[in-house]
Amino acid sequence: MKRTFLAIFAIIMLALPASAQIKFGIQGGFNINQFVMDTKVVESSNQAGFYVGPTFLIGCPIFDIEVAGIYDVRSVEVDKETVRKQNLDIQANIRKALDINDNSQIFVFAGPQFAFNVGAKNIDDVSDCVKDWRWKNSDFSVNLGGGVKINNIEIRVNYNSALGKTAEAEEIVANYTETFKLEPKANAWQIGLTYYF
Repeated sequence: MKRTFLAIFAIIMLALPASAQIKFGIQGGFNINQFVMDTKVVESSNQAGFYVGPTFLIGCPIFDIEVAGIYDVRSVEVDKETVRKQNLDIQANIRKALDINDNSQIFVFAGPQFAFNVGAKNIDDVSDCVKDWRWKNSDFSVNLGGGVKINNIEIRVNYNSALGKTAEAEEIVANYTETFKLEPKANAWQIGLTYYF
């Protein structure tokens, strides 16, 4: 994990021009999750979560770069039992802003996100229908979003799309005589605020 952090940091630092301006902020908000599975065991209406963490906005001549370390919690109800996922997310987004006036702007951003599981790895017995739920140690996703910045506060919305499975599990059906392998993906709409100091 340390090597991954160092590699991301080194790439960003090498890409920065000497004139880059760096702002520090704190962002936080809510996840509106969408677990994608081959079964309807998971109901999207029962999904919730939050995220919070430090962020850096690096101003560059053509576009800006956002780098953030986020504590991300997502939970979903699986057959009336809550399954919780806790991650440390490393985000690196390319961002383009358009000034509205001296104090406000609109912006769009996109970029990769690396998530490292910092919670429970295995849930042996989720419910009578789902067994052996195993979170991946890490997964990769992509962010795409936009928002409005007024003075030092910004309101943002983005979609985080997983590019692979987030967990593995087994669904037991037909009076426990047959099992199906599940490979859920933890996609999420995220709505939040960022404050820059």
